[in-house]
Amino acid sequence: MHWGWGFWWFPPFGFFILLFLLLGGIRFLFFRHRGPWRHWQEDPLALLKRRLAIGEITEAEYQRLKEILTH
Repeated sequence: MHWGWGFWWFPPFGFFILLFLLLGGIRFLFFRHRGPWRHWQEDPLALLKRRLAIGEITEAEYQRLKEILTH
């Protein structure tokens, strides 16, 4: 019995496995900044301004948090 690549490297299956890995790598490289996690890379002051603009925080909270972030 041979325990090499065997069935999974059989030309049609091997091609689809490589294609799947290639497309997964491309998706990771080019689309990783999309989705609900994209705000993690946002500048803290920009995030704070956005929260103020949408009414999530008051102006007093904005000033307090801005002071904390800038010092």
